[in-house]
Amino acid sequence: MIQANTELLPAPEMTDTEITDTAVPVRLRGLVRVPCPLCNCATSRPETVIAGYSLEKCNDCGLIYMNPRCTADHLADIYTVRDEDSLIELYSRIASPSVLEDYNQKLAKIERMVPGKGRFLDFACAAGYLFEEAQKRGWDAHGCDVGEWTGRAAEKRHLQNMHVGDFDDLNFPDNHFDVVYASQVFEHLLYPLEDLARLKRVLKPGGLLYIEVPNYNTLPIRFGKDDFMLNEPPQHINYFTPTTLRKVLTDGGMERITMTSCGGLKWENLLGRPIISDVAAAYGLVDDRSGTASRPSLLSRCPSTAKQLAKSTVIEPLLYNGAKIGMNLLAYSRKPSHV
Repeated sequence: MIQANTELLPAPEMTDTEITDTAVPVRLRGLVRVPCPLCNCATSRPETVIAGYSLEKCNDCGLIYMNPRCTADHLADIYTVRDEDSLIELYSRIASPSVLEDYNQKLAKIERMVPGKGRFLDFACAAGYLFEEAQKRGWDAHGCDVGEWTGRAAEKRHLQNMHVGDFDDLNFPDNHFDVVYASQVFEHLLYPLEDLARLKRVLKPGGLLYIEVPNYNTLPIRFGKDDFMLNEPPQHINYFTPTTLRKVLTDGGMERITMTSCGGLKWENLLGRPIISDVAAAYGLVDDRSGTASRPSLLSRCPSTAKQLAKSTVIEPLLYNGAKIGMNLLAYSRKPSHV
């Protein structure tokens, strides 16, 4: 995450705030007001408050972002790992069979769009389970992350092609990768257009960029029911809708943009219940007091043929692709072939 030459607006001193990231306490002081990180507009209006932090909506492009927000120093402190073994164990729990199956479904779709299984980069790959699955499928797959712990995680599994460090220091060649995969990362970036330019540089002309982010267009958020589990500031500073994610890509010079949503519809939140998923369970965030953690959803109790029919005729075409109200936004785009 690289700072841009953007002048910060004056801000009052903030009081110390205790936050937690994967059970690691961090102290934040002195958040700063900033112009819109997407269009640099200096004016915004209040949107909501999550976990004691204010989100605002840009008066120009409509991006919703944390304001006042962290500086690069804050984020460096947040993501400094105090207990590497615990974090490595956390990601091993996250990589459940259902999560790995989801990775393989995403890779299968990418393979239909990019035949040949060439070079693949997983940007901000954490423990590297996604690009490990890509390697198993025959890709020349690499991962990169700034966290030193990710190198240890790769070593413990004898995983090759893990690159640790700041992206600019890794010296990936220009026009090198057929696919760049960036899942659950752009919501963390101080200057998303600058990081997009870095990813675009290493893509081959015509190469595919995959971006996945939490979706601010979900029904629970629209109705004020969302628990923002694993989607809270100050770690998450950008909150994208289909319109603003498309703007990132178009302003960044990407072409042939297609967008959908995925990841479930968060019906539990609409019913006032905590979301149930393998990832939430891995973090220990299911509220056992509610008595709902083991209660199967209505759809899960349906016969498999009925579930498949509902998914193919209603959920995917109307809700995921049409209304784009899934938990996550997913965008495919291409680097121009003439670049």
